[in-house]
Amino acid sequence: MTATPVRAGTHAQIAPRWAIAAMVLFAVGLVLFGEALAESVVPARAVVWGSLALTAYAVGLLCLVGGREANGFGLANWKFGSWMLIWFGLTFGLATVTWSGPQTPTAAQIAVPSVLRALWLAAVGATFWAAGYMAGPGRPARRLATREMRVLGRHFTGTVRGRFTPWALYAVGAAARVASTVTTGRFGYVGDASSAVSTATGYGQLLSALSLFAPLAVSAAALQVYRERLPGARVTLAILFLAELAFGAVAGGKENFVVALLAVIIPMSAANRRLPKVAVFGGILMFLVIVIPFNQAYRSAARGNSVTLSPSQAVSAAPGILQQTLTGHTVVTVVPNSVIYLMQRIREIDSPAIILQRTPGQIAFSSPAQLVEAPLLDMVPRAIWSGKPILAVGYQFSGQYYGLPSTIYTSSSITPVGDLYRHGGWIPVIAGMFLLGCGVRLLDDVLSVRTNPHAVFLVLLLFPSLVNGEQDWVTLLASMPATLLVWLSAVALTFRRQESA
Repeated sequence: MTATPVRAGTHAQIAPRWAIAAMVLFAVGLVLFGEALAESVVPARAVVWGSLALTAYAVGLLCLVGGREANGFGLANWKFGSWMLIWFGLTFGLATVTWSGPQTPTAAQIAVPSVLRALWLAAVGATFWAAGYMAGPGRPARRLATREMRVLGRHFTGTVRGRFTPWALYAVGAAARVASTVTTGRFGYVGDASSAVSTATGYGQLLSALSLFAPLAVSAAALQVYRERLPGARVTLAILFLAELAFGAVAGGKENFVVALLAVIIPMSAANRRLPKVAVFGGILMFLVIVIPFNQAYRSAARGNSVTLSPSQAVSAAPGILQQTLTGHTVVTVVPNSVIYLMQRIREIDSPAIILQRTPGQIAFSSPAQLVEAPLLDMVPRAIWSGKPILAVGYQFSGQYYGLPSTIYTSSSITPVGDLYRHGGWIPVIAGMFLLGCGVRLLDDVLSVRTNPHAVFLVLLLFPSLVNGEQDWVTLLASMPATLLVWLSAVALTFRRQESA
């Protein structure tokens, strides 16, 4: 079976009902913004109204961007544009309501009026992102991307090579993870955190890239189940999926659970031509009831009370912590606490707010040229440039903007809009967000998970960084070449070659 790339072109015209809905939501957002201005004497109340206004505005942009898609805003087709606006409305809009309550020590450094200014910055950034998305990248870029997808389709079919291919992919990913743990002493969240910002090797980047084969293996197994209907493939999928869940648990990362779930849901929805609502709801419920409480307890045990467990010690402690999580709480009590924690954790307004508060008054603007130079320099492999500086922008940001000591190894989510602003103010924000919108539109135009299984892999690889929106501009751009190389390598290893005519 041949993988058929989608034909590049323009989206259909927006449906009239969604255009009307967008105008109504924009009007609602304007009214809520007026309430925010009226409550400006009480900044905490103004933030609540402002966050609701931004939420309504984001949903209005979703109606314009997603209203061009024939099937539910393109969510079942995994169009980045629609998913990014949903996450933007949640993380920059609705989650900002939590600013009405007490804040943690780092957030307590942020003045509430700075949050209001950051909401305005986020709205401007979203506006120009949407303008770039609607304008698109232009016909030459579309033709080039489509031609490359067709070339890949002429070399490889859309059928997974064999029954054991997912196992082989997962073995590569697991071996890379083990090698990385042995050489760095760090396994996800646990272990020696200082090594992430103090030492780097030429092979470390390679191991990090190869570790991505593990979730791709789960996705390959899901393709065999839902697209190819291969007998017995469900057993492989179940085992690899549970292995990924176990890895994410002992690594102390919540994102691993989400990626593992996406590795199954994306092929499932592509094959069934609809979003599997039951699976999505079940995943969300599991995340709130089990993943978040376990992750909080596990991280506290792994790196708390002045004690840092080694990876082997943390892995040994994980089963007991999981048992306590499953038996020590009820759904009625744990879900509200998890929702509150999640809303505070995914809130993205803090970094733009502290940037606006301290730049350029206390911290000068960085050179806009770095937005181009830094990604290009970071693309040079460390094996070639042994002295290349370590890219730890979030860690450096925590020290520069929050004043955290260098011994506290935490990474702040800067967000593209915040990073663009600290590199020169409004002009980089306007230009950068417009270009980002054009790039996302290009991906949405040429990637079709329904017709091309190769696209499933690239969507899975890009989804966390693009939709989550926590990365700074430099890290986001610098990671793209490595991601594309992993994708091409995984496609070559996973799918059968086309037979010569």
